[in-house]
Amino acid sequence: MSTALDRKPDYSAFPRLSLEEARAAAADLLAMKGAGAPVEGQMLGRIERFYRQEARILDEERYEDWYDLLADDLFYWMPLRENRFRRDSRSELDPDSMAFFDESKADIAVRIGRLKSNLVWTEDPPTRHVYIVSNVEAFETGVDGEFETHHVFTQYRNRSEHDEATLFGRRRDLIRAVDDGFQIVRRLILLPQSVLLTKNLSVFF
Repeated sequence: MSTALDRKPDYSAFPRLSLEEARAAAADLLAMKGAGAPVEGQMLGRIERFYRQEARILDEERYEDWYDLLADDLFYWMPLRENRFRRDSRSELDPDSMAFFDESKADIAVRIGRLKSNLVWTEDPPTRHVYIVSNVEAFETGVDGEFETHHVFTQYRNRSEHDEATLFGRRRDLIRAVDDGFQIVRRLILLPQSVLLTKNLSVFF
């Protein structure tokens, strides 16, 4: 019987987003302010369970399983935040600004393939992860089966004896209901820092 580790998905099956498509997706994420009707009850419980499952999958480096949680039209964005004085009316986030990650599902596939190649020195020995997700809020979007979610996360990682980092942040997602759960269609990752002092970002958020 084959397992997730035996699977060799076609990582080239999904096209990369054009610059215009990426900018539009980033603008959509920035416009998500929780304006829809709050999701409560059983559906909110399902969404919270989805995020707990995702955290455990990432803890266990089950990257093929995590890849299956991503929609084919994924946009995954971790923009660089700019420090501004309060009197400066410009936004600290801009779809045209630099980003740590600005990726489609095809880009994620390249990173997973790289991690599984056993040629990444920053992951040999491998990093151990602990992901914590909390403060989950969900809102209706007006599209049947799609939900806007806001939540916070902690990501602790340790490698070797003296290499460790703890990152805190917020995520803003658009998720889509599918037959066996949900898929992530859009993800905005917001860290408080404008400059990251961590040694590398060979991780997923």
